[in-house]
Amino acid sequence: MEITFQQLKKEAESQGFPIVGIVKPHYFTDLKEKLVKYVKEGYTFEFNKKNIEEKCDPFLTMKSCKTIIVLGLPYYIESSEENEMIPKEKLFRGRLARIAWGEDYHQVFQRRMKNLGELLQKENPDIRYQSYVDTGPLVDRFLASKAGLGFYGYNNLFYHLQYGSFVFYGYMLIDQEIDYREIDDQVEKIQLHYQDFCSNCDRCIKACPGKAIEKPYRLNASRCVSGVLQKKGILSDEEKSIISDGIYGCDVCQDVCPYNKDIEFSYEPAFIPTDPPAYPDLVELLGLSNKEFKKMYGNNACAWRGSRVLKRNALIVLGHSGNQKALPYILPFTENAREDLRDAACWAVKKIKKHIAE
Repeated sequence: MEITFQQLKKEAESQGFPIVGIVKPHYFTDLKEKLVKYVKEGYTFEFNKKNIEEKCDPFLTMKSCKTIIVLGLPYYIESSEENEMIPKEKLFRGRLARIAWGEDYHQVFQRRMKNLGELLQKENPDIRYQSYVDTGPLVDRFLASKAGLGFYGYNNLFYHLQYGSFVFYGYMLIDQEIDYREIDDQVEKIQLHYQDFCSNCDRCIKACPGKAIEKPYRLNASRCVSGVLQKKGILSDEEKSIISDGIYGCDVCQDVCPYNKDIEFSYEPAFIPTDPPAYPDLVELLGLSNKEFKKMYGNNACAWRGSRVLKRNALIVLGHSGNQKALPYILPFTENAREDLRDAACWAVKKIKKHIAE
């Protein structure tokens, strides 16, 4: 039995996916040109430099693929709810970007895509599928664009028409065709209407802490705070200087964007932060053993980077506080066996002492 797009949309929504689109699989020549250019110029994240052919050719992942289903989960929580999440009783708090609020979105996605796949197979046992989110071979946001779900902003983020840039994307490759005609018309209309939607606005460019958005649609990944916070090892003084209170991720360019001011909010319970909270206690984080870190952060999207990177970031944030009351928590790390933690702690101590002297 053939599946119509409306049937697919209904089934996907029943599994908790309010955003659904489809793409006809083919070799994405336009993506190849962009990736090669970005890699050559050094303007991309490390993960985009690998396996470029796989990113552009869905048939290398699934030879029998006939349709790519694009799925999205919005994760922006209303500001009034966010304010209630900011604890007042602790002095030293860091910040997790919204991408790391609540349960790890990879887990949420995989669970729901598995349920959707089983539902499709129940109606058509011959269907075969493969599902991916974020770490898959193809580029999620590029597929969302091809599916006509929105447009790219000056900050290089993808904007869904209803939910703005605060959306997680995943996709499923299936070996059955779905009628693309309705989607093709939609894609063309969106591309025409939003082809330069950000013109006359440069708020994200001005607000970026690392000045990573050097010009419209040009992101210098080496200066993006989100990327810097994920790096392992010792950060340069310049990299440390662009970190403020974040220990994982950065939402600045999204928070200042006018388009995001009128988006629909998400009421997804899975993305409401509990443990860890949206604003983690830095002193507590620094004192966690690996076992305790895994218990508190293990189901969070930031956990993959491990406690060492987050502790290094926490030390840098304490340094930026300029508060001498932070010194007792920092000083023990100046003699830590791990060079990256020791370096961050020494930098933080100097930063605070300089602030006091001024």
